[in-house]
Order: sequence, then structure tokens, then C-alpha cells
Amino acid sequence: MEIKFVIGDITKIEADAIIVNLFEGQEHPGGATAAVDKALDGALSKLIAQGEIKGKSNEVSIIHSLGKIPARIVVVAGLGKQADFTADKIRKVMAQSCRSMRALNCSYIATIVHGAGACGVGPGTAVQAIAEGCILGLYDFRKHITKEPEYKVIQKLTIVGFQEEQREDLERSCADGRILAEAANLARDMINE
Repeated sequence: MEIKFVIGDITKIEADAIIVNLFEGQEHPGGATAAVDKALDGALSKLIAQGEIKGKSNEVSIIHSLGKIPARIVVVAGLGKQADFTADKIRKVMAQSCRSMRALNCSYIATIVHGAGACGVGPGTAVQAIAEGCILGLYDFRKHITKEPEYKVIQKLTIVGFQEEQREDLERSCADGRILAEAANLARDMINE
């Protein structure tokens, strides 16, 4: 899987799906989630107000963009209560979101930097956790299975940030997360073998 970090606008990324987030109890989306909400003419705000999107931990809400943005699917990942937020929550929410996107035959997904700055989780830690969560969550040992999987394999993940001055550090964090997760998956392969 190709994983990279870029500086840009998540609403302009041409991907099968984009992943944004919401903390539990948050009544209005903020940051990049608010930008996506605006691009979707307030659809996320309406779903939050109706109680369909609550932001509970590991909640995955899928909204179709209907051509309003380049991505065909928007995922709102629930981060749980902000006071309980950790890097491990990022790993879990990315794993769950990526498995949901794989089931919808997405091969290219993009995500924002989830929760950077919340409860002491820095941007570098968040980016590393995103890369780890995606790779670990999509692990599937198929070496001895001849039947083709019933899903499309996710080929590419782009992590989208907005602070140019942090690019180098966050690219390194992304690479570190990929290396650590791939090493863990290699150990899983050896155990399964």
C-alpha cells in the first residue's frame, strides 16, 4: 500500500473516499470536517443535528457526496469523548474506517490528521497512528487461499495536512508508521505461516 502525506485541501482530493472526524458531544463540525460540511451544503451538520452522527468512539458514518466534491464517499469517523482521546483511538478509528471503505470497494482513500493537538496528541503522533491503523486494520493473510477476495484492495492512502512548516516532520512520521505496521504484519505472516 502506498501511503503519503501531502499539504492540501481535503475537499479537493480526488479519491474514492475521504475520512473526516467528529468528537462525541460536538454539535458543530470544526476544521477540515467543517470545510467538507460546507462543500456538501451542510449535510454533515444536518445529520449531527438529527442525531444520526454522534461522534461515538469507532462510529463510522458513510455519506455519499453525490458529485459535490471529487470523492464519491465521505466517512465521518467518531473519535469518542475528547477527554479520553489518545493515539490508540486514532489507530482504532482508522482501522475501522479503512475496513468499511474496503467493503465499499474503495481503492484510494484520503484522510485528515485526526485529533492533532487534542489531549496532548501532537501532529506527528497522529500521522504515525493513522498510517499504523490503516495498515494494521487492513491486514489479511491470504497466502494459502485460492479464492479471490470479495473486496477491492486499498492501494493508496493520502494523509492531508494544512501546515507547510510541518511537512518534513509529518512525512517522516508517516514513513515511521508505515515501517512499524509493516513489521508487525510481517510478524503476523510468520505466525500464520
